[in-house]
Amino acid sequence: MRVFLITICFLFSLFFILIHIFWYSYFYGITPTPTSLKVQKSMVALLPKQLNGKVVELGSGWGNLTVALARSYPEKEIIAYEISPIPYYVSKFFFYLIGLKKIKTYRKDFFKCNFKDSGIIICYLYSSAMQKLKIKFEQELRAGTYVLSHTFAIPGWKPIQIYYAKDIYKTPIFLYCVQETLKYGI
Repeated sequence: MRVFLITICFLFSLFFILIHIFWYSYFYGITPTPTSLKVQKSMVALLPKQLNGKVVELGSGWGNLTVALARSYPEKEIIAYEISPIPYYVSKFFFYLIGLKKIKTYRKDFFKCNFKDSGIIICYLYSSAMQKLKIKFEQELRAGTYVLSHTFAIPGWKPIQIYYAKDIYKTPIFLYCVQETLKYGI
């Protein structure tokens, strides 16, 4: 009987976790998909060495890319946003376990946050989110701020570099640098 109850509790917990992830994925339009190791390495190789501002990851999911960012910028504070509670708490616990105290994770909608103090923004989102972010970035980002995105480009922006990862998908990675002309729509 005890094994049966443990099994039922386990299955109920698993069902609850999956329903939670699916609901947030449906509501926000994207699943918490980890960035592959090959794409991570390619993104890290494209990171600018010098930054004026914070390192911000939008949609940090399970936190694997956030860890790579923290290791790439040991002197910088890393800000990670994730709205889905299960990946958020898993990543927060993971950061605690490996001792990365400089990562600040927030469970909130990043569309309601201000990015004016960012030095670089990293994202792996989806097309319509990139369209919405384009408008937000043009209003808030300072000249010289970098945006690094994989798979999805910012519509209408010209990247300073496009790199194709050495994975089976040849995943495109877009590096942008905000210029004054973008800020004023010129």
